[in-house]
Amino acid sequence: MTLPSHTQVILGPPGTGKTSTLLGLIEDELESGTLPENIGFFTFTKKAVKEGKERAINRFNISNKELPFFRTLHSLAFRQLGLTRESVVSHTDIKDLNEKMNLKLTGRTTSDDGHLFGMTHDDRLAFIENLARMRDISLKQQWHEVDDAVGWYELERFAKGLQLFKEDRLLVDYTDMLQKFLTEGDVPELDVMFVDEAQDLSPLQWAVVRKLAEKAKKIYVAGDDDQAIYKWAGADVDYLIKNSKDAMILKQSYRVPSSVHEVARKCISQVSSRIYKEWTPRRHEGMVRWEPTIELVNMEEGDWLVLARTNYLLEDIDEYCRNEGWFFEVKGRPSISEAKVRAVIYWERLSKGQSISLTECANILKFIKVDKPKKLDTLDSAITLQYQDLNSHFPDLPDGHWYDVFDLLSPKEISYIRAMLRRGEKITKLPRIRLSTIHAAKGGEATNVVLLTDITARVYKNYQENPDDENRVFYVGVTRAKENLFLIEPKTTRCYQL
Repeated sequence: MTLPSHTQVILGPPGTGKTSTLLGLIEDELESGTLPENIGFFTFTKKAVKEGKERAINRFNISNKELPFFRTLHSLAFRQLGLTRESVVSHTDIKDLNEKMNLKLTGRTTSDDGHLFGMTHDDRLAFIENLARMRDISLKQQWHEVDDAVGWYELERFAKGLQLFKEDRLLVDYTDMLQKFLTEGDVPELDVMFVDEAQDLSPLQWAVVRKLAEKAKKIYVAGDDDQAIYKWAGADVDYLIKNSKDAMILKQSYRVPSSVHEVARKCISQVSSRIYKEWTPRRHEGMVRWEPTIELVNMEEGDWLVLARTNYLLEDIDEYCRNEGWFFEVKGRPSISEAKVRAVIYWERLSKGQSISLTECANILKFIKVDKPKKLDTLDSAITLQYQDLNSHFPDLPDGHWYDVFDLLSPKEISYIRAMLRRGEKITKLPRIRLSTIHAAKGGEATNVVLLTDITARVYKNYQENPDDENRVFYVGVTRAKENLFLIEPKTTRCYQL
């Protein structure tokens, strides 16, 4: 598939300001008289669209309603087909499908290591069936390519049963949306369209882009083939490579320092199929250092991104951070909720004979799911309470209720909170330490990056068979660092060779 000849491809190596470049082009269009509603901005994920839309709204002082075509491709298909939420497969529908076909689908059809490991058997069936449609190949071909203990006849039975279920209930899933858009969708006539993160598009998504491009006066496609790490999810970077003959390459990185740039070059130079790109690091040396273990990395201050190839490899790091009493983020969620920490802090103050405010008292009650006593609203807001005051002010609450704070927490949680208190760790909206897989961190950055070089047996097997995949993944991991990169020496022979 080739894009129209008037397509401008923009290749943006890490930190070169690809999205900023696109926003600059949008600004040029607006200044030349192009209406916001005639501009399309499409990308791979909701997160990327949200970021692009927010930056456009703030930069150009326009409203959300004026940007109807800033969307994911799925959202666009949903809109242009005139679908409703009731027509899209829901969790309730999945439960009904489970009952009808005696399945145990959870709805989890993603993997953090490029394999089906970690999914239920039935989720594997759903993943394979959907992947065939995303790649626009036959189910049997996809089945032959998957290294998994899934029988052909059970996969075929599942696919037929799923299709009949959707037809009977007049339902579509997200992949159906794209397929229906290609044949039935109302294609908007755009003055200019932008496609970001093009290296992550599947063949089916590329077909949607091609259909949109047929009615667009100007087309910009941006991405970076070197950061194509979603092959396992159906992405086909070859489409971008084939359409990048006269691509504009952004050459100045505003993130990556020179020492990290050298490591990144080692990773990406091992990729056999790519567009050669020279890009310049920012004028700062930075630091790259090997460490035997993460325990030798001082993470007392600053912002940190700790990266591993899979979530499994982060489990020991998670335990280490808890033992140290650090507040951190893992899988996009805080290591412990603020409500739990507050309740323990306030209760331990009371138990030590210290005073707490009425607001702090109310937080304890809320946490242990006790309705706030009406008397609390009648008390002077400036009043403070000690433990001996509780019974006098709240005689209707049994004394034992206050100890429910600890009943609602596991011993590990209590130990972790106390470790945080000893350290004096602050609970912030955005934890300064983030644990993440490399895939989940794509697009992110941090002053300090810790990168584990160990990989699992399944990933190692893929590394031996498809080295380009893993070289790209670790290239993405390395280039998240703005200042310092700490590489952790492998514990086994199954590791990425850097």
